[in-house]
Amino acid sequence: ELKNAITSLNNCKRPIFVAVESRPRWQELLTGTRTVFIDFEEPDYSLRLQLWQQELAKMSPIVTQEELRVLADTFVLTPAQITTAVRAALDQQLLSSDDNEPDTNIFAAQLFAAARAQSDQSLGTLAVKMKTIHSWENLVLPTIILHRLKEMTAAVKYRHIVYSDWGFGERIAAGRGVKALFAGASGTGKTMAAGVIARELGLDVYKIDLSGLVSKYIGETEKNLDRIFTAARCSNAILFFDEADALFGKRSEVKDAHDRYANIEVAYLLQKVEEYEGVVLLASNLS
Repeated sequence: ELKNAITSLNNCKRPIFVAVESRPRWQELLTGTRTVFIDFEEPDYSLRLQLWQQELAKMSPIVTQEELRVLADTFVLTPAQITTAVRAALDQQLLSSDDNEPDTNIFAAQLFAAARAQSDQSLGTLAVKMKTIHSWENLVLPTIILHRLKEMTAAVKYRHIVYSDWGFGERIAAGRGVKALFAGASGTGKTMAAGVIARELGLDVYKIDLSGLVSKYIGETEKNLDRIFTAARCSNAILFFDEADALFGKRSEVKDAHDRYANIEVAYLLQKVEEYEGVVLLASNLS
């Protein structure tokens, strides 16, 4: 059926516009056909900020400029998703108002909730979404460790200042994400800390299920990893690898085919972690 459709396209004398999500596959199918490919890239931070400002200006809500900047940097959304998120936040205000009149002040928390709802939720089929009910007051940690966690959270929350205002985004092509390793015995607060950071940033955090990720078949683990990181990018989520030592192993000397493929898995995993521009948290009992 697909071949017949392509043949019909070739026989048509008028221009035809085809909207697709995956360019490489269609580029291969349309080989030999007079085709012009136009890529519609995701809006960058500056354009997202402008879209948030335009949509909120139409409805005259009161939102600080800093809240908008953090919102635009945290969520990579399309123009249509931004429009829907703003309207959803206003509808929430209308429903929660006693006099059925929307409040002119839209709080950042409501906008964050609306933006999270617009993010792709396909990651939920590959990982477990964690509940974020704790706050900084619930964490019992040494002062220096608590300070490091807050510093890391601030680095994520205000990275738009570094990459946009200070111009470092033009110098750093990859590796903009934040990666951290939480090491300690069971019950010391590793998982709780991940939830607190996610709550502070207004993001969802997903715990990666290693049982569904690692496969004994060659190449399957890499495919599962690719699906997780692709879905995480669309979901604007924090990835939390619990018992990370089971997956992030040290690359060993290659003595047979098993060692070679094991090293490939680790190398591929490190590559995907490096490319991910969000937050990746690892937890292990083996410091």
